[in-house]
Amino acid sequence: MKFINHTIIFATIFTGFYVDGLISATNPRAYYSGLENVPYLIESCIGLLIFCYWVYAMPEKLHSSSAFIYGGLIDLCFGNSLGFHMMFFVFISYVIHVYVFRFRLFSYLQLIIFFAGTAIFYLVCKYLVFSPFNYSYWLLICSFGFNAFIWLPIYFGMRSFRRSFF
Repeated sequence: MKFINHTIIFATIFTGFYVDGLISATNPRAYYSGLENVPYLIESCIGLLIFCYWVYAMPEKLHSSSAFIYGGLIDLCFGNSLGFHMMFFVFISYVIHVYVFRFRLFSYLQLIIFFAGTAIFYLVCKYLVFSPFNYSYWLLICSFGFNAFIWLPIYFGMRSFRRSFF
């Protein structure tokens, strides 16, 4: 695959993680005093879902080395501990590559459940590694619903984007 194609793919993944940061920075509890004691119940994984879409859509072109580089660049750009996204992206790309032809037989509902579950696994790993004291089951359940809700718009939006550029 050409370097410009990798740049476009990384730009979409970067944009997804940037939108994730904007969503998490927009905290309604800071603006309404009545919501101060309500826990933060949704965390989106748009960047991860976009990465999963690219690996699912083009498994023969995106290999583990690409996932390793994308993860390292995301870690460097967003100031995370170096290696978290690298390892997670390589692991997820391996799982998707192993089962990609079975996924092609799945219905949209089954894909929603798998990729929302992948996003929740990402959140679980992130919270257990970086902040184990803020681990909340309600956060995971609500985030599962939110990520399941946004998977289809991401899937169809990225598919139309891929068809127009690749």
